[in-house]
Amino acid sequence: MLNPHLEPTIVREVAPFDIDGLAMPYPDFVARLYNYCRSLGFHKGRMMPSRAFCSDENQGLPIILLTQHFGVFPFNHGRVGGILAVGRHGPHAQHGDDLVIVQASHVGYDPGNGEYGTYRRARLTGDNRCASCGKLTHVIAPYLARYRFARDRIFLSRDDSDRCLVTVKNSFVDFGSCPVAHGFVLRLPNMVDPDAQGLIRPIAAASATQTYEISADFKRRLEAGGHVWKTGRGAPIGELLTADLFFFREKFHATDDALLLERNLIEFMPAIVSARYPALEAAKTNIQLEFARVLESIRRCEEYKGRNLLYISGLNIDISEYQGAPPTSYFVPWAAHVQQAGAGGASPDDAHPVEQKDLFAALMAQSPTNPDRADLDENILRMQEAPRLEIRERG
Repeated sequence: MLNPHLEPTIVREVAPFDIDGLAMPYPDFVARLYNYCRSLGFHKGRMMPSRAFCSDENQGLPIILLTQHFGVFPFNHGRVGGILAVGRHGPHAQHGDDLVIVQASHVGYDPGNGEYGTYRRARLTGDNRCASCGKLTHVIAPYLARYRFARDRIFLSRDDSDRCLVTVKNSFVDFGSCPVAHGFVLRLPNMVDPDAQGLIRPIAAASATQTYEISADFKRRLEAGGHVWKTGRGAPIGELLTADLFFFREKFHATDDALLLERNLIEFMPAIVSARYPALEAAKTNIQLEFARVLESIRRCEEYKGRNLLYISGLNIDISEYQGAPPTSYFVPWAAHVQQAGAGGASPDDAHPVEQKDLFAALMAQSPTNPDRADLDENILRMQEAPRLEIRERG
């Protein structure tokens, strides 16, 4: 019987994040973005873009293109990992009448093998293939190591009585008398049936392990996944250790933004580390969680009220030099928040979200040519030719 004094567990899930057919070359994306802003009533020469990108050098092309198409260097809303500094909303609002925010996590892509997660650093000699986002990789690396350690040390076997068993390390088990304080935790109730008293009991114990008889449902699931039972010690569970079978427990003591990326991802870390491309899964997850967090901060920001504002979130895909082509970037839109100021200022009806497929369609409906694009070379030349000023401190 459920304890009437306990609140039911509420599960949060991330939405499907599509990539296939939705990636835009950055030159096309930024031109369409500018024209989309114009179609919303934003004014030429009064738009102030802001970017929330990671600090990697491969994010330079997107920043240069934002500068070129909007005619001004974008305000910096970003922290490493694609985290957005919500405390900078007020300063951003002071720099233009119409506000645009582009937020993106990023991941490398190798068009040769179709794999995600690495990028070749042109400024490094030798084997210059590195993690495409060092911050994301740094955050997920210890969890990925724990996951790989666990899947090699959880064993499936069949005994002489034809029982199907799972043997696990004590350190993975949330015992009622001694729960796991930190690290990998196996969800044994998803693998083993409780007894008549509602307890999950081992059928055997050793110095560092417990052995349980698995449930009929879990047995069918393993066999449907191609598992072949072995006697004796059996075989490691390997890739059959899916995201619903474990979680990670962490104690976060710091409260500053330095841990925000890890705090975003910890709840979804099982899906990230068990994904085919963990870096890609981490980036897609962070984008969704950041969008929800930033959207709430925008709604509370007094400086943005009554203003034209577009907040667009997505994935930056970094591609190294490939078959003679220079390094480039693509953008996959995720979602947007549109706020249009009416004659009396913005009202709740003037602000609305735009979901992924609708956002992609709205961008593709725009021209990939921006007639207002700035000539950066000409602007730099004008600076060089400007009269030299005498700069001094006056007493």
